[in-house]
Amino acid sequence: MSDDNSDSNRGLVKFNAWWLAAAILVLAVIAALVLVLTFGGRDNPEGGTSPSGAPSTPSAQPGEDESTPPETGGVCDLPSGSDIPTVGPDAEWVNRMGLLTPTSSEYAAASADDTLWGCFAPSPTGALFAATSFMAGLQESTDADAFRAFVEDAAVDNNGRAPFIEENASLARSPEPGRTAQISGFRFDSVEPEEVVIRVGMSQSAGSETVTAYVSFTLVWDSERDTWLVDVERITLRPTLDPLAGYTDWSASQ
Repeated sequence: MSDDNSDSNRGLVKFNAWWLAAAILVLAVIAALVLVLTFGGRDNPEGGTSPSGAPSTPSAQPGEDESTPPETGGVCDLPSGSDIPTVGPDAEWVNRMGLLTPTSSEYAAASADDTLWGCFAPSPTGALFAATSFMAGLQESTDADAFRAFVEDAAVDNNGRAPFIEENASLARSPEPGRTAQISGFRFDSVEPEEVVIRVGMSQSAGSETVTAYVSFTLVWDSERDTWLVDVERITLRPTLDPLAGYTDWSASQ
């Protein structure tokens, strides 16, 4: 696991809504810097609309003729497919400890052995629901034992899983009362036969400010369990401020 990934994971445990409130402060600082540059006689080439350090525009969404996830129904008998969703899939939205999260019996189901991590359809849409379910599962892991049990069940068993748990389990915390974040969009960075990389957009309003950011996930198909697992060795848990331009809208308000 690279040092960059380790630094990104360290210190951020769950998708509590408090990170978006903190991001508002970051935007306020950026706005102040823009004012300093403007009144100091210097131009601001970005017009002050994008947060400093925003990522470069990702590659275009992969076409349907590219590699696709495995074509199998799996033990949970969920439909397989290869289409990359271009609109937000139908879902029911549930508030899971301060995070509005999508659910769907068409793309997700309880696993046969009733473990913490369920089954997700062998398709790009199934991978998307797996990514958002992982966010919700971390959100609901309110103590170290719950965090460890959830990650061990939902993550790929590789060299990155144990360090991820060790660095983050003891930092589990409860969500801040009165603050609710929500999934607000998604973007597929790549789709391969047994691996999908997705950016999940999030947003939160506080007064007149709305903060948007994304979290990136790498999901790997586990042929033995017939479901998607999250590779925490290649996950970027630290939310990245971003206007989410080019993302597919998907939220509870749709």
